[in-house]
Amino acid sequence: MRCLLAVVRKEFRHILRDPWTLSGVTLAAAVLMLLLAYTFSATVEEVPVAVWDLDRSPASRTYLQRFNNDKFFDLKYWASSYKEACDWVESGQVRAAMIIPAGFAEATRQGEPAPVQIIVDGAEPNTTYQIVGNADALSASFSTELLAQRLNGAGAASASHRLPLEFRVRALYNPDLEEINGILPGLMAIVLAMPALYAALSLAREKELGSLEGLMATPIQRYQLLVGKVIPYLLIGLMDIFLFTLIALFIFGIPFRGRLADLMVFSGLFLLANLGLGLLISSLVRTQMAALIIAGLIFIMPPINESGIFYPLYAMAPEARLEAILWPATHFVIIARGIFLKGASWPVLLPNGLYLLGLSLLLNGLVTWRLKKKLGN
Repeated sequence: MRCLLAVVRKEFRHILRDPWTLSGVTLAAAVLMLLLAYTFSATVEEVPVAVWDLDRSPASRTYLQRFNNDKFFDLKYWASSYKEACDWVESGQVRAAMIIPAGFAEATRQGEPAPVQIIVDGAEPNTTYQIVGNADALSASFSTELLAQRLNGAGAASASHRLPLEFRVRALYNPDLEEINGILPGLMAIVLAMPALYAALSLAREKELGSLEGLMATPIQRYQLLVGKVIPYLLIGLMDIFLFTLIALFIFGIPFRGRLADLMVFSGLFLLANLGLGLLISSLVRTQMAALIIAGLIFIMPPINESGIFYPLYAMAPEARLEAILWPATHFVIIARGIFLKGASWPVLLPNGLYLLGLSLLLNGLVTWRLKKKLGN
C-alpha cells in the first residue's frame, strides 16, 4: 500500500509542479469546453434575404410578413430588379433572394398556384438546407391558411368539414429543440480526453528519461505502478466533470434532470477506459511526440465523427455503426445525454456502464501486461 501511495504522491507532485500539465487538465479543459460549446451550438438566425416584389399587393405583403416575423429570416434589402437581387446573392450581401411575381394576389384569390422563387447561395449547403426548409414551412403554413379561408368562404367550415389533418408535435426532454442542450453533454466525451492525454504523455516522458526502468526495478508491483499513475488523473477528471456540469447549468442553461452521483460514477468508468487507452498508446511508442500525435487523433477524431454527438448512429452505415459502438465515447454520450436531459437512472444506463467497465479492465490489463513484458525484455 505504501508503494502505491508513493506513486500517487509522485504523480500529484509532478502535476502540481508542472504548470502546463496542471493548466492542461483543469483550466485548458474548461476553456476547450466553452470554445467547443460556442462553436458547435451556433444557431443560424437572422439570415439576410433580399426581396423583389413585383405584385406589391396586400396578399404579397402578408406573405412576406410571415418571413419578417420569423427570427430565422431578416428581409434586409428590397430589390428593384431581378438582376439586382441576384447580384446581392452573388456578392454575399444576402444568403437568399425571394422573387414574388406579378399576379400573386390574383392567383391566390382564384385558387390557382402562385409561384414564388427563392434563389439561395449554395456555397454553404448546411445554411442552404435550413433556408429552404424554413421557407417551405412558412409557405405551407400560408397555403393552409388560404385554404381554410377559401373553405370558410364557401360555407364548408362546419365542424364536419374542417381540415382533415391537424399535426401536433411534442418534443420530449428538449421542448424548445435547443441544439446546445443535446450537444454540450456529448462534448464532455471529447474534453475528458485531456486527463488521459496527459497521463499518456507522463508515461512516455518517463520512458524517454529512463526513469520508468528505475521504477520497474524497485519492489513495486506493476499494477501498483499503473494504479498509482491512474488515480491522480482520474480524480482530476472527476473534478472536471463537476466543473463542466456547472458550466452547462449556469452558462448555457442546460437542464440537469438526473442524479449527480450517477454522472460521477459513469464518468469515472469512462475516464478509466480513456486512461487505459492513453497509457496503452504510450506503452507502445517511444517518444512523447508519438504519444501526443496518436492519442490526440484517437481521442478527438472518433468522438467527433462516430460517437453520435453530431451524426446519429442509425444514420451511419452498418460498418461505421459497429465501429462507433466500440469507442467508449459513444457510450458516454448516451450516458451524459440520458442523465442531463432525460433524468435516466442507473438501471437504464447500466448496459453502457458495464461496457465501459469491461473495456477499462481490458485496456488497463493490457497496459500491465505491456509493463511486465518490457521488464522481461
